[in-house]
Amino acid sequence: MKKITLMAGLAALSAAPFAQAAPLVDVYAGGYAWSPDTSGSIASGSNDIDMEDDLGFDDSDQTVLYVGLEHAVPVLPNVRLRYMDLSDDASNRLNETITFNGEAFPVATTVVSEYDMEMLDGTFYWSPLDNVVKLDLGLTVRQMDADFTIRSQTVGNVASESASETFPLAHGAVRANLPLTGVYVGGEINAIEYDGSGMRDFDAHIGWQSDFLLGVKAGYSRLEVELDDVSGLDSDLEIGGPYLAATFRF
Repeated sequence: MKKITLMAGLAALSAAPFAQAAPLVDVYAGGYAWSPDTSGSIASGSNDIDMEDDLGFDDSDQTVLYVGLEHAVPVLPNVRLRYMDLSDDASNRLNETITFNGEAFPVATTVVSEYDMEMLDGTFYWSPLDNVVKLDLGLTVRQMDADFTIRSQTVGNVASESASETFPLAHGAVRANLPLTGVYVGGEINAIEYDGSGMRDFDAHIGWQSDFLLGVKAGYSRLEVELDDVSGLDSDLEIGGPYLAATFRF
């Protein structure tokens, strides 16, 4: 994570002088950390394990960083790089026996669980409409690496499972400038469905951009991850909640 965070920061800083020297190029960046709700289930075996009722997950820690470049060349796409890190740990006393990756955890056992999902997006998009209302259409290529671990405090057994997958997602976004200086509303969706698996993320927000690079954005974001036997892992996860982000535009 630290390496990707540094890369995103350096990309934004190094692009700023170029953007200022080229009036037809805009560079933007932003980031936030938040604690969305986590729900749904995972499985690596015969039974589904509920993230809330079985494992005790509630709020997760999430970090989002992004940097993008827009230009005035119609044929070439605009580009955005975005990094998302979702992680959490929880402890719970089981009300029923669960099995994960061949390891059984008996009823009444106290288990400690953790997960970490890292996602790196490259979004390539065009803006067929760009005035008071801006419309973006394109493709997001997302690399996901996920790790899930369950440990028993009573018996001492441990079960882990990892999944790595690349998803091409359809991308769409809209932004409308309000008749107030710097204020705008917008939304974004990235989505794909295939072979029983799928991934969708939605975002709706309102923001303000100053004339001096810095801005702020508040919104609601939701991520849905459905995996069907990806590296032996099944999931039906929903992670979402409100956020407050700092934004920059050069």
